[in-house]
Amino acid sequence: MSARMPVHDVDVTPPPTAQHVFIARQPIFDRAPDRVAYELLYRASREATAATTDMSPTFMCGDTALHALLSIGLERLTAGTKAFVNITEDHLLGELYKIFDAQAVVLEPLETIDGSPAVVDACKRAVADGYTLALDDYDGRVSLDPLLPLATIVKVDVLPHTKAGTLEQLVPLVARLKGMGLTVLAERVETAAELAACRAMGFDLFQGYVFSRPETLDGRAANVHQAAVFQIVSMLNEPRVTEWDLENAFRGHPSLSFTLLRIVNSASFGGRSVDSIPHAIRLVGREALSRWMIIMLVASVGAQSAVAHEAVMTALVRGRFCEAVSAHAGHSDPAARFLVGLLSRMDVLLGLPMDQVLDRLPVSKDVRDALLRGIGPHADVLRLADAYERADWEQVEQEVPGMRAAFTELYTESVIWSGDRLASAAPQ
Repeated sequence: MSARMPVHDVDVTPPPTAQHVFIARQPIFDRAPDRVAYELLYRASREATAATTDMSPTFMCGDTALHALLSIGLERLTAGTKAFVNITEDHLLGELYKIFDAQAVVLEPLETIDGSPAVVDACKRAVADGYTLALDDYDGRVSLDPLLPLATIVKVDVLPHTKAGTLEQLVPLVARLKGMGLTVLAERVETAAELAACRAMGFDLFQGYVFSRPETLDGRAANVHQAAVFQIVSMLNEPRVTEWDLENAFRGHPSLSFTLLRIVNSASFGGRSVDSIPHAIRLVGREALSRWMIIMLVASVGAQSAVAHEAVMTALVRGRFCEAVSAHAGHSDPAARFLVGLLSRMDVLLGLPMDQVLDRLPVSKDVRDALLRGIGPHADVLRLADAYERADWEQVEQEVPGMRAAFTELYTESVIWSGDRLASAAPQ
């Protein structure tokens, strides 16, 4: 059994270009007992002893995943063993876990996830891609039965039973799970006597205060400029954007360039060395890089206020709606319309006049004309989106007669699409 690592001393006055980030880890042991893994846990500060209830599970899981790879480093957190990483249903369905090397992590869907058809399909895809699944806080409920054939590890919270003196009631459950070929983990084991009892019952893995309390490690994360993230996400989803365009976008934001290099150097991409930003983009791939950008945006927004979250949500909805309406109408460049809609809310998000926002972004004259003067080829879809959001049906009818019903469906799809990307990142 390894000695417990102390909390690292940190400088509490980081430079304005950086922020402190914190992750707790708790070791998991086998019957030997040898340490075989760590579970990674969200922490808001060095002093925190538990995850805060002020943040949504989606934000906490995304923040932990992001900083485990980029700010602190998975190798430092796990010392070469596996990391148990909590994921929400949104992260599972969106396949955001793919930022991790399948051999380095165990995916731990939160206990709030049931075996719905969508979840089962997502788990099948994860397993097919080589990921290991561990069901968290398994309590034997029937709704989880479809997930058992896909799981390798099942975690059972023994603390309520030890407090109630009913630990022996878990014997049939452990026997049934082991009979299915599953590895059974006892979590929240607090005393040596409880550990001995769990070993006698047949548990394979153990986690809890009997070994150590979660320890907090720290790192530094470069602040992410939201305008830059918006810009790069939109560029990554535009096939006509060249590598040279993307390189210039990253060059203008050193913190994002640094983040890109950290992504390439992470275990999920084989720790490869690169000689240029275009080389790094080719190694990561546009789809994976877009996924990273979205996670960074979620983490940065969730750390602020509910107002900031709503501003981002509104921008995404408007951008998607402008794109969908344009595609529905057969417009030649829906991606440009997406950018116009997205940027039309950036003045609210950044607290700057629109002309100052656009001075920071390399947008075309047509985009500038639509946003600053309401003229040009993109102005009509922006007027339509604005009228629709205000429920000004007379204006909507003037813009596109007879299309209100179709646009209602497109707007609903836009809300769902945007919600899938931001999930519940705002503080609750």
